[in-house]
Amino acid sequence: MVKVLAPAKINFTLDITGKLENGYHTVDMVMQSVNLCDVVTVEKSQELILTCNKDSIPCDSSNTAYKAVKLFENLTGTACNVSVNIEKHIPAQAGLAGGSTDGAAVLVALNKLYNKGLSDSQLAELGGKIGADVPFCIYGGTMLATGIGTKLEKIKPNLDLQKYIILLCKPKINVSTPQAYKISDSRPFSSSVHSTAVINALISGDEAEFYKGLYNDFDSLLGLEPVQHIKEIMLKNGAHTSVMSGSGPTVYGIFTDSCLADKAYDILGREYTDVYKASCYGGCTVL
Repeated sequence: MVKVLAPAKINFTLDITGKLENGYHTVDMVMQSVNLCDVVTVEKSQELILTCNKDSIPCDSSNTAYKAVKLFENLTGTACNVSVNIEKHIPAQAGLAGGSTDGAAVLVALNKLYNKGLSDSQLAELGGKIGADVPFCIYGGTMLATGIGTKLEKIKPNLDLQKYIILLCKPKINVSTPQAYKISDSRPFSSSVHSTAVINALISGDEAEFYKGLYNDFDSLLGLEPVQHIKEIMLKNGAHTSVMSGSGPTVYGIFTDSCLADKAYDILGREYTDVYKASCYGGCTVL
């Protein structure tokens, strides 16, 4: 049996830079793992069985965890009769890569369970065949993602990210990522990107420029009122900055004062169910 922590991700930046002939959009993003984690347990079984503690999550071939098993099986020539259990903590359709990180965790678990010895880069290459965020979820940490999101470059911050309290709140709406990208086709794509300034701030340790540089194209594109409401609450209660993650609708705020973070957590908790405190983290971790 192999048990893996599968962390969520947030976007420090997200610019939509274009659209390819195959329909995929190109992006420029700085991504960060946080320790809001699902727990994925994989063990050998007589047949492929997928279970989850959340009834709303489909346990069939549409699930990225299921796709990960089949992909690993096909590309390694290994018959993977396994039981996969997903203990969900990351909300679904939230812009936090909850499905992608489960798929990544399954690849990591199968690699260990069957002693294949595949490197992270090999697992990431496999993961890219499942979804654009899966390769990042294999590596985790702080990375620049370009192309369709699968071209990754590691960032080594000198800014102490561990001191930050990341408060996350998902409003009571869901966002379809394909539909969000479709809306982006209605306006010119980004001709300049925000990642350069954020990466420079991360490397130089310039906290003020880091806060200033965080950005998400989908925020202005979608104009979701609940997102703006949550951002206002976070900023009014001590967040240095507040930004939507991915295609949304989850909003995160960055705090350095734990008392203020706790206060904002309590205020948001009176109105919303999906409120979490987290910190910056690495990639999928075998327990």
